[in-house]
Amino acid sequence: MSRTSVLIAGTSHALLAEEVARQLGISLFPVSIVRFPDGECRVQLNESVTGKQVFILQSLARAPNERLVEALLLVDAARRGGAQSIVLVCPYLAYSRQSVQETEGVSVAARLFADFLKIAGVNHLVTIDLHAELVRSFFDFPVEHLSARSAFIEALQVQKIVKDDLVVVGPDLGSAKLASKLSQELGVHLALIQKQRIDAHKVNMLSLLGDVKGKTVLLADDVCSTAGTLTSAATVCREKGAKNIFACVSHGLFSEEALDLIEKSPIERLFVSDSVRPEHRTATSTKICVVSIANTLAFALSRLRSSF
Repeated sequence: MSRTSVLIAGTSHALLAEEVARQLGISLFPVSIVRFPDGECRVQLNESVTGKQVFILQSLARAPNERLVEALLLVDAARRGGAQSIVLVCPYLAYSRQSVQETEGVSVAARLFADFLKIAGVNHLVTIDLHAELVRSFFDFPVEHLSARSAFIEALQVQKIVKDDLVVVGPDLGSAKLASKLSQELGVHLALIQKQRIDAHKVNMLSLLGDVKGKTVLLADDVCSTAGTLTSAATVCREKGAKNIFACVSHGLFSEEALDLIEKSPIERLFVSDSVRPEHRTATSTKICVVSIANTLAFALSRLRSSF
């Protein structure tokens, strides 16, 4: 048996998988993924994986249920094919925002998701900026929890946004940990915004904890879906006297409404990782700058390869 590593790409983000493979110095493993008219999916590995370390890259954004089933089928195929180790690489991990049973009768989707992966045969998970650190405890196997922060810092430095007057602002208390780490690594001040959510689509901003008057603000959050939180935070910062407003988001899910809000907001430039495949409007926006996490993923997978 050849103890080598192979990288399989799901259909969610071929460009990211290709770049990770290039940095690892390997070719993408040949697979066939077919979708039937009724919506079912069939996967087939076109070469042997017996005794190999198998990396499967699938970002679970946009049609997350479809992406999840496809990932599970790829894992199952690798397990049945005799893979020695199966590492699922999910840059964006769907359902990580559903980690707590907030009220009776509500499912804990993140816990169930972890069970799915274990049953399918995953031995190791690699992901980027989980919404809640609690999610890691749901898995019975190692979780490599990476961050897009280093990619953001490099982009911010290139565009000369990192200055003495920079303040990192967390748009809500849920983003506090990410914002705090980013401010520490940049060596700048931190501020937070307290918010109260009205419903799934609207938020009511309460107060800003910190001083942004005359400052350059960098909003930092892990997920942007409707952009209600992010753009409301930008408005609060502008009202409090912020001079310039930028933002960085680990996972850009970006609904059409979100892109409209961002274009109209005080945000001058929004940096977003490519954990989610950028769609046309995102890629062509003059406000949005896509920053690649391929190097972050490749470095982590290279470490796992060396220990195999």
